[in-house]
Amino acid sequence: MAVLLPILVGLLVSLLGCLYLLGMFRKRQPNEPPLDKGFIPWLGYGLDFRNNSAELLKRMQKKHGDIFTIQLAGYFFTFIMDPLSFSPVVKEARSKLDYNEIAQEVVARVFDYHVSDKDHKMLEKASTKYLMGDGLILMTQAMMENLQNLMLHNVGSGSGERKWHEDGLFNYSYNIVFRAGYLTLFGNEPAKKRESMDLAKQHDRDHSEELFYEFRKYGRLFPRVIYAVLSPKCEIEAERLKRRIWNFLSVKKTMEKENISGWISDQCQYRLEYGVPEYMQDRVTFLRSPGIAGGVAWKLRHRAWRDDVIYVGRSLTSASEDAEVRTSRDPGQRGEYLRRGSRKADDVWDTSSSAYSGSN
Repeated sequence: MAVLLPILVGLLVSLLGCLYLLGMFRKRQPNEPPLDKGFIPWLGYGLDFRNNSAELLKRMQKKHGDIFTIQLAGYFFTFIMDPLSFSPVVKEARSKLDYNEIAQEVVARVFDYHVSDKDHKMLEKASTKYLMGDGLILMTQAMMENLQNLMLHNVGSGSGERKWHEDGLFNYSYNIVFRAGYLTLFGNEPAKKRESMDLAKQHDRDHSEELFYEFRKYGRLFPRVIYAVLSPKCEIEAERLKRRIWNFLSVKKTMEKENISGWISDQCQYRLEYGVPEYMQDRVTFLRSPGIAGGVAWKLRHRAWRDDVIYVGRSLTSASEDAEVRTSRDPGQRGEYLRRGSRKADDVWDTSSSAYSGSN
Protein backbone atom coordinates (compact mmCIF):
# COMPACT_ATOMS: atom_id res chain seq x y z
CA MET A 1 0.00 0.00 0.00
CA ALA A 2 2.85 2.35 0.85
CA VAL A 3 4.33 1.69 -2.60
CA LEU A 4 1.05 2.15 -4.51
CA LEU A 5 0.20 5.49 -2.92
CA PRO A 6 3.07 7.49 -4.54
CA ILE A 7 2.28 5.82 -7.87
CA LEU A 8 -1.39 6.76 -7.64
CA VAL A 9 -0.50 10.31 -6.64
CA GLY A 10 1.90 10.54 -9.58
CA LEU A 11 -0.76 9.25 -11.99
CA LEU A 12 -3.29 11.71 -10.59
CA VAL A 13 -0.89 14.62 -10.98
CA SER A 14 -0.08 13.52 -14.54
CA LEU A 15 -3.77 13.25 -15.35
CA LEU A 16 -4.48 16.70 -13.96
CA GLY A 17 -1.53 18.09 -15.92
CA CYS A 18 -2.84 16.55 -19.14
CA LEU A 19 -6.32 17.93 -18.51
CA TYR A 20 -4.80 21.36 -17.88
CA LEU A 21 -2.86 21.23 -21.14
CA LEU A 22 -6.04 20.17 -22.91
CA GLY A 23 -7.71 23.33 -21.65
CA MET A 24 -10.27 21.51 -19.52
CA PHE A 25 -9.82 23.93 -16.61
CA ARG A 26 -10.00 27.10 -18.71
CA LYS A 27 -12.98 29.14 -17.46
CA ARG A 28 -14.44 32.43 -18.54
CA GLN A 29 -13.16 35.21 -16.28
CA PRO A 30 -15.04 38.39 -15.32
CA ASN A 31 -15.19 40.97 -18.16
CA GLU A 32 -14.00 38.38 -20.69
CA PRO A 33 -15.99 37.54 -23.85
CA PRO A 34 -18.00 34.28 -24.02
CA LEU A 35 -15.81 31.16 -23.98
CA ASP A 36 -16.74 28.12 -26.08
CA LYS A 37 -14.39 25.12 -25.86
CA GLY A 38 -16.47 22.75 -27.99
CA PHE A 39 -17.13 19.11 -27.21
CA ILE A 40 -13.72 17.60 -28.05
CA PRO A 41 -10.95 18.23 -25.47
CA TRP A 42 -7.96 20.19 -26.80
CA LEU A 43 -9.21 20.06 -30.41
CA GLY A 44 -12.32 22.14 -29.69
CA TYR A 45 -13.74 23.47 -32.96
CA GLY A 46 -10.61 22.67 -34.94
CA LEU A 47 -12.33 20.31 -37.39
CA ASP A 48 -15.25 22.69 -37.95
CA PHE A 49 -12.86 25.55 -38.58
CA ARG A 50 -10.80 23.50 -41.02
CA ASN A 51 -13.86 22.37 -42.98
CA ASN A 52 -15.68 25.71 -43.17
CA SER A 53 -14.24 28.55 -41.11
CA ALA A 54 -16.72 31.17 -42.37
CA GLU A 55 -19.74 29.08 -41.43
CA LEU A 56 -18.30 28.33 -37.98
CA LEU A 57 -17.65 32.01 -37.26
CA LYS A 58 -21.15 32.96 -38.39
CA ARG A 59 -22.59 30.28 -36.10
CA MET A 60 -20.51 31.45 -33.16
CA GLN A 61 -21.46 35.07 -33.84
CA LYS A 62 -25.13 34.16 -33.82
CA LYS A 63 -24.67 32.19 -30.60
CA HIS A 64 -22.35 34.52 -28.63
CA GLY A 65 -22.44 37.94 -30.32
CA ASP A 66 -19.73 39.96 -32.05
CA ILE A 67 -16.89 39.00 -29.68
CA PHE A 68 -16.20 35.46 -28.50
CA THR A 69 -13.38 33.03 -27.68
CA ILE A 70 -13.19 29.49 -29.06
CA GLN A 71 -10.68 26.67 -28.72
CA LEU A 72 -8.84 25.53 -31.84
CA ALA A 73 -6.29 22.71 -31.61
CA GLY A 74 -5.05 23.61 -28.14
CA TYR A 75 -5.16 27.38 -28.59
CA PHE A 76 -7.81 29.83 -27.48
CA PHE A 77 -8.62 32.51 -30.07
CA THR A 78 -10.75 35.57 -29.45
CA PHE A 79 -12.57 36.75 -32.59
CA ILE A 80 -13.93 40.25 -33.15
CA MET A 81 -16.56 40.15 -35.88
CA ASP A 82 -17.58 43.82 -35.73
CA PRO A 83 -15.02 45.98 -37.61
CA LEU A 84 -16.18 49.05 -35.66
CA SER A 85 -14.79 47.41 -32.52
CA PHE A 86 -11.25 46.99 -33.89
CA SER A 87 -9.94 50.43 -32.90
CA PRO A 88 -10.74 50.21 -29.15
CA VAL A 89 -9.09 46.79 -28.99
CA VAL A 90 -5.97 47.86 -30.88
CA LYS A 91 -5.55 50.87 -28.59
CA GLU A 92 -5.52 48.74 -25.44
CA ALA A 93 -2.38 48.79 -23.30
CA ARG A 94 0.26 46.17 -24.06
CA SER A 95 -0.18 44.80 -20.54
CA LYS A 96 -3.65 43.64 -21.61
CA LEU A 97 -2.91 42.62 -25.20
CA ASP A 98 0.67 42.06 -26.29
CA TYR A 99 0.73 41.83 -30.08
CA ASN A 100 4.49 41.20 -30.14
CA GLU A 101 4.15 37.89 -28.32
CA ILE A 102 1.38 36.74 -30.66
CA ALA A 103 3.21 37.97 -33.76
CA GLN A 104 6.45 36.17 -32.90
CA GLU A 105 4.58 32.91 -32.41
CA VAL A 106 2.66 33.27 -35.68
CA VAL A 107 5.79 34.26 -37.64
CA ALA A 108 7.69 31.24 -36.35
CA ARG A 109 4.82 28.91 -37.28
CA VAL A 110 3.99 30.39 -40.68
CA PHE A 111 7.40 31.53 -42.00
CA ASP A 112 9.83 29.30 -40.06
CA TYR A 113 11.70 32.39 -38.89
CA HIS A 114 12.29 33.73 -35.39
CA VAL A 115 12.18 37.52 -35.32
CA SER A 116 14.71 39.37 -33.15
CA ASP A 117 14.86 42.93 -31.81
CA LYS A 118 17.63 43.66 -34.35
CA ASP A 119 15.23 42.78 -37.17
CA HIS A 120 12.67 45.23 -35.88
CA LYS A 121 15.19 48.08 -35.54
CA MET A 122 16.63 47.40 -38.98
CA LEU A 123 13.15 47.36 -40.53
CA GLU A 124 12.29 50.68 -38.90
CA LYS A 125 15.52 52.24 -40.18
CA ALA A 126 15.01 50.99 -43.75
CA SER A 127 11.35 52.03 -43.78
CA THR A 128 12.18 55.54 -42.60
CA LYS A 129 14.85 55.88 -45.29
CA TYR A 130 12.99 54.41 -48.26
CA LEU A 131 9.28 54.69 -47.48
CA MET A 132 9.33 58.38 -46.59
CA GLY A 133 10.55 61.59 -48.25
CA ASP A 134 12.86 61.29 -51.27
CA GLY A 135 13.04 57.51 -50.91
CA LEU A 136 9.28 57.25 -51.27
CA ILE A 137 9.32 59.47 -54.38
CA LEU A 138 11.79 57.12 -56.09
CA MET A 139 9.75 54.08 -55.13
CA THR A 140 6.55 55.74 -56.36
CA GLN A 141 8.18 56.43 -59.73
CA ALA A 142 9.27 52.79 -60.00
CA MET A 143 5.76 51.68 -59.05
CA MET A 144 4.26 53.84 -61.81
CA GLU A 145 6.63 52.37 -64.41
CA ASN A 146 5.74 48.82 -63.38
CA LEU A 147 2.02 49.64 -63.44
CA GLN A 148 2.47 50.95 -67.00
CA ASN A 149 4.18 47.70 -68.00
CA LEU A 150 1.44 45.52 -66.52
CA MET A 151 -1.57 47.56 -67.65
CA LEU A 152 -0.57 49.15 -70.97
CA HIS A 153 1.75 46.62 -72.59
CA ASN A 154 -0.78 45.72 -75.32
CA VAL A 155 -2.21 49.20 -75.98
CA GLY A 156 -1.61 50.08 -79.63
CA SER A 157 0.04 46.71 -80.25
CA GLY A 158 -2.46 45.51 -82.85
CA SER A 159 -5.16 46.52 -85.25
CA GLY A 160 -8.90 46.09 -85.22
CA GLU A 161 -11.16 45.35 -82.29
CA ARG A 162 -9.55 43.89 -79.18
CA LYS A 163 -11.13 41.29 -76.96
CA TRP A 164 -12.00 42.33 -73.42
CA HIS A 165 -10.61 40.18 -70.64
CA GLU A 166 -13.13 40.21 -67.83
CA ASP A 167 -12.22 39.65 -64.19
CA GLY A 168 -13.64 40.37 -60.77
CA LEU A 169 -12.80 43.89 -59.66
CA PHE A 170 -11.14 42.82 -56.43
CA ASN A 171 -9.11 40.06 -58.09
CA TYR A 172 -7.98 42.40 -60.87
CA SER A 173 -6.99 45.14 -58.45
CA TYR A 174 -5.19 42.70 -56.16
CA ASN A 175 -3.39 41.13 -59.12
CA ILE A 176 -2.10 44.42 -60.55
CA VAL A 177 -1.10 46.00 -57.23
CA PHE A 178 0.60 42.83 -55.98
CA ARG A 179 2.62 42.31 -59.15
CA ALA A 180 3.60 45.96 -59.52
CA GLY A 181 4.57 46.06 -55.85
CA TYR A 182 6.65 42.91 -56.20
CA LEU A 183 8.53 44.27 -59.22
CA THR A 184 9.04 47.61 -57.48
CA LEU A 185 10.54 46.02 -54.38
CA PHE A 186 12.43 43.06 -55.84
CA GLY A 187 13.55 44.57 -59.14
CA ASN A 188 13.21 43.88 -62.87
CA GLU A 189 14.75 41.40 -65.26
CA PRO A 190 17.89 42.89 -66.91
CA ALA A 191 17.43 43.62 -70.62
CA LYS A 192 20.86 42.17 -71.44
CA LYS A 193 19.82 38.85 -69.92
CA ARG A 194 16.79 38.62 -72.25
CA GLU A 195 18.44 40.23 -75.31
CA SER A 196 15.93 43.09 -75.46
CA MET A 197 13.92 45.39 -73.19
CA ASP A 198 10.61 44.09 -74.57
CA LEU A 199 11.52 40.50 -73.73
CA ALA A 200 12.69 41.56 -70.27
CA LYS A 201 9.37 43.31 -69.62
CA GLN A 202 7.50 40.26 -70.89
CA HIS A 203 9.46 38.13 -68.44
CA ASP A 204 8.51 40.52 -65.62
CA ARG A 205 4.84 40.14 -66.52
CA ASP A 206 4.95 36.35 -66.76
CA HIS A 207 7.14 35.88 -63.70
CA SER A 208 5.06 38.17 -61.49
CA GLU A 209 1.83 36.51 -62.68
CA GLU A 210 3.15 33.09 -61.72
CA LEU A 211 4.21 34.33 -58.28
CA PHE A 212 0.83 35.99 -57.74
CA TYR A 213 -1.14 32.79 -58.26
CA GLU A 214 1.20 30.77 -56.05
CA PHE A 215 0.86 33.47 -53.42
CA ARG A 216 -2.93 33.38 -53.68
CA LYS A 217 -2.92 29.61 -53.19
CA TYR A 218 -0.89 30.01 -50.02
CA GLY A 219 -3.10 32.90 -48.95
CA ARG A 220 -6.17 30.66 -49.04
CA LEU A 221 -4.43 28.25 -46.67
CA PHE A 222 -3.02 31.03 -44.50
CA PRO A 223 -5.79 31.18 -41.84
CA ARG A 224 -5.58 27.43 -41.29
CA VAL A 225 -1.78 27.64 -41.11
CA ILE A 226 -2.08 30.28 -38.37
CA TYR A 227 -4.61 28.26 -36.39
CA ALA A 228 -2.69 24.98 -36.96
CA VAL A 229 -5.77 23.15 -38.28
CA LEU A 230 -4.45 22.03 -41.68
CA SER A 231 -5.38 18.59 -42.96
CA PRO A 232 -2.39 16.36 -43.87
CA LYS A 233 -3.00 17.00 -47.58
CA CYS A 234 -3.22 20.78 -47.11
CA GLU A 235 -0.16 20.74 -44.87
CA ILE A 236 1.87 19.13 -47.65
CA GLU A 237 0.54 21.67 -50.15
CA ALA A 238 1.29 24.59 -47.81
CA GLU A 239 4.87 23.38 -47.38
CA ARG A 240 5.27 23.00 -51.15
CA LEU A 241 3.95 26.51 -51.79
CA LYS A 242 6.11 27.97 -49.06
CA ARG A 243 9.28 26.49 -50.55
CA ARG A 244 8.21 27.60 -54.02
CA ILE A 245 7.77 31.18 -52.84
CA TRP A 246 11.12 31.03 -51.03
CA ASN A 247 12.65 30.16 -54.40
CA PHE A 248 10.86 33.06 -56.12
CA LEU A 249 12.06 35.55 -53.50
CA SER A 250 15.52 34.11 -52.90
CA VAL A 251 18.27 36.62 -52.21
CA LYS A 252 20.48 35.07 -54.89
CA LYS A 253 17.88 35.60 -57.63
CA THR A 254 16.94 39.04 -56.36
CA MET A 255 20.52 40.29 -56.52
CA GLU A 256 20.72 39.33 -60.21
CA LYS A 257 18.00 41.86 -61.08
CA GLU A 258 18.00 45.57 -61.86
CA ASN A 259 16.22 48.38 -60.02
CA ILE A 260 16.05 46.56 -56.69
CA SER A 261 14.57 48.83 -54.06
CA GLY A 262 16.89 50.06 -51.34
CA TRP A 263 14.29 48.86 -48.84
CA ILE A 264 15.08 45.27 -49.85
CA SER A 265 18.80 45.55 -50.67
CA ASP A 266 19.68 47.32 -47.40
CA GLN A 267 17.93 44.65 -45.35
CA CYS A 268 19.71 41.88 -47.26
CA GLN A 269 23.08 43.58 -46.75
CA TYR A 270 22.36 44.09 -43.06
CA ARG A 271 21.59 40.40 -42.49
CA LEU A 272 24.61 39.38 -44.54
CA GLU A 273 26.86 41.47 -42.28
CA TYR A 274 25.33 39.84 -39.22
CA GLY A 275 25.96 36.36 -40.60
CA VAL A 276 22.36 35.37 -41.33
CA PRO A 277 22.47 32.28 -43.62
CA GLU A 278 21.12 32.72 -47.14
CA TYR A 279 18.32 30.18 -46.67
CA MET A 280 17.16 32.09 -43.60
CA GLN A 281 17.25 35.35 -45.57
CA ASP A 282 14.89 33.77 -48.11
CA ARG A 283 12.47 33.03 -45.28
CA VAL A 284 12.50 36.53 -43.86
CA THR A 285 12.03 37.92 -47.38
CA PHE A 286 8.84 35.86 -47.59
CA LEU A 287 7.87 37.32 -44.23
CA ARG A 288 8.16 40.85 -45.65
CA SER A 289 6.39 40.01 -48.92
CA PRO A 290 2.76 40.10 -47.62
CA GLY A 291 3.24 43.85 -47.40
CA ILE A 292 3.45 43.93 -51.21
CA ALA A 293 -0.31 44.25 -51.46
CA GLY A 294 -1.19 44.86 -47.86
CA GLY A 295 -3.96 47.41 -47.62
CA VAL A 296 -5.60 46.66 -50.97
CA ALA A 297 -8.45 44.79 -49.32
CA TRP A 298 -8.62 47.42 -46.57
CA LYS A 299 -8.94 50.25 -49.07
CA LEU A 300 -11.67 48.47 -51.01
CA ARG A 301 -13.72 48.05 -47.83
CA HIS A 302 -13.94 51.79 -47.29
CA ARG A 303 -16.69 53.74 -49.00
CA ALA A 304 -14.49 56.58 -50.29
CA TRP A 305 -12.09 54.19 -52.03
CA ARG A 306 -14.87 51.87 -53.13
CA ASP A 307 -16.89 54.65 -54.78
CA ASP A 308 -13.79 55.87 -56.62
CA VAL A 309 -12.98 52.39 -57.92
CA ILE A 310 -16.57 51.79 -59.05
CA TYR A 311 -16.52 55.17 -60.81
CA VAL A 312 -13.28 54.21 -62.55
CA GLY A 313 -14.64 50.81 -63.55
CA ARG A 314 -17.73 52.33 -65.12
CA SER A 315 -15.70 54.95 -66.96
CA LEU A 316 -13.64 52.22 -68.62
CA THR A 317 -16.55 51.10 -70.77
CA SER A 318 -16.69 54.44 -72.57
CA ALA A 319 -13.06 55.57 -72.42
CA SER A 320 -11.00 55.61 -75.60
CA GLU A 321 -8.20 53.08 -75.78
CA ASP A 322 -5.52 55.57 -76.70
CA ALA A 323 -6.04 57.71 -73.60
CA GLU A 324 -3.11 57.91 -71.19
CA VAL A 325 -3.28 56.61 -67.67
CA ARG A 326 -3.61 59.50 -65.23
CA THR A 327 -2.01 59.09 -61.84
CA SER A 328 -2.34 61.18 -58.73
CA ARG A 329 -0.71 61.33 -55.31
CA ASP A 330 -4.15 62.12 -53.89
CA PRO A 331 -5.97 58.77 -53.54
CA GLY A 332 -9.31 60.56 -53.31
CA GLN A 333 -9.00 62.26 -56.70
CA ARG A 334 -11.11 60.55 -59.35
CA GLY A 335 -9.25 59.55 -62.49
CA GLU A 336 -8.71 56.75 -64.97
CA TYR A 337 -6.41 54.65 -62.83
CA LEU A 338 -7.33 51.35 -64.54
CA ARG A 339 -7.02 51.32 -68.31
CA ARG A 340 -7.16 47.67 -69.29
CA GLY A 341 -9.49 46.38 -66.60
CA SER A 342 -12.80 44.72 -66.04
CA ARG A 343 -16.07 46.19 -67.27
CA LYS A 344 -17.85 44.52 -64.36
CA ALA A 345 -17.50 47.27 -61.79
CA ASP A 346 -20.20 46.06 -59.43
CA ASP A 347 -18.68 42.68 -58.63
CA VAL A 348 -19.26 40.95 -55.33
CA TRP A 349 -17.34 42.59 -52.47
CA ASP A 350 -15.79 40.61 -49.69
CA THR A 351 -17.25 42.29 -46.64
CA SER A 352 -16.37 39.71 -44.02
CA SER A 353 -14.15 40.99 -41.23
CA SER A 354 -12.53 39.36 -38.25
CA ALA A 355 -9.62 39.87 -35.92
CA TYR A 356 -8.24 37.59 -33.28
CA SER A 357 -5.86 37.18 -30.44
CA GLY A 358 -4.46 33.80 -29.54
CA SER A 359 -3.24 32.19 -26.36
CA ASN A 360 -2.44 28.80 -25.01
